Amino acid sequence: MFLRSLVILGLSLTLLSCSGADATPEVATQPTITLNNYTHSAFEVELLDLVNQDRVSKGLNALTIINEISYLASTHDDYMITNGVASHDNFDQRSATLRNAIGAISVSENVAAGFNTPASALAGWNASPTHKANLEGAHTHFGLAVKADSNGKKYYTLLFIRK
Repeated sequence: MFLRSLVILGLSLTLLSCSGADATPEVATQPTITLNNYTHSAFEVELLDLVNQDRVSKGLNALTIINEISYLASTHDDYMITNGVASHDNFDQRSATLRNAIGAISVSENVAAGFNTPASALAGWNASPTHKANLEGAHTHFGLAVKADSNGKKYYTLLFIRK
């Protein structure tokens, strides 16, 4: 039973991760990123809508999508897919990019891997106190990218900012 609990805990930590504005990255190897426009998939739009519905149901403001934030999130998905793990590596660089390029005052991030539906990703984030805090933070805008690796495993990067 103890071993089973450890396996479940390890899997949970692999599937979920989040970062707040003061997080320190483990690695800083990603090159400087120029923000570009981004076109969301129907899957991504569904998750963005679910995040806003969740916020509004809790008396919080709905967030405005900024496509360039989603573009930055997509570059991090590429990084995670290359490395085969959900991580916050290079968060300080993403945060600096958003501060410099679009005037973000604060930046937070939720990442995940392995969820197959938008609802399951949101439920996973809401089940974690640190992820939930980011979902319910004093943000004004957000962006999201979801990409799958060659085996179909989905990687999620959800970036929040306050302007």
